Amino acid sequence: MQLKSMTALLAVLLFAVMPLAAQQNRGKAEAAVKGKKISIDYGRPSLMGRDMIGMAKPGMVWRLGMDDATEIETTATLVVAGKELKPGKYTLWAKKTGPSDWTLNFHPMTGVWGDPPLENGYVATLPLKLDKAPSSAERLTIAVADKAGDAVFTIHWGTTQLSGTIGVK
Repeated sequence: MQLKSMTALLAVLLFAVMPLAAQQNRGKAEAAVKGKKISIDYGRPSLMGRDMIGMAKPGMVWRLGMDDATEIETTATLVVAGKELKPGKYTLWAKKTGPSDWTLNFHPMTGVWGDPPLENGYVATLPLKLDKAPSSAERLTIAVADKAGDAVFTIHWGTTQLSGTIGVK
């Protein structure tokens, strides 16, 4: 009888702790730009001694995180490299286009798993700037911030930082 009680207690504790562990693997970046909300929900993988961005080969498409594809939700019209995106939800995909060139790609399909990557059907593509980060980040971190009425995106992992600016209407 005591073994059954202990097993039941362990099962209850496991189900209570699992959601907390899953939340720690998710990240959220939010900003208000021109009174409009921009929110990004993404998985936060750890490097564990790897240089994931450095290991990427040109042509590789990445879901920007882990598990579910990274999603951006906005109440604003976004202007991505001259192309207007209506308010709503999109998935974000990064693509390595050259030895040190990356793009941030917006796809209208949401609620998708990140593998296999969506390689076609993007509605907008933003060139990203590659820099050495001022500090190292073991876990992937995505940030969005208001800079003079535009949205500045930063993707930081290890000692690498990818960034780009998107217009907001």
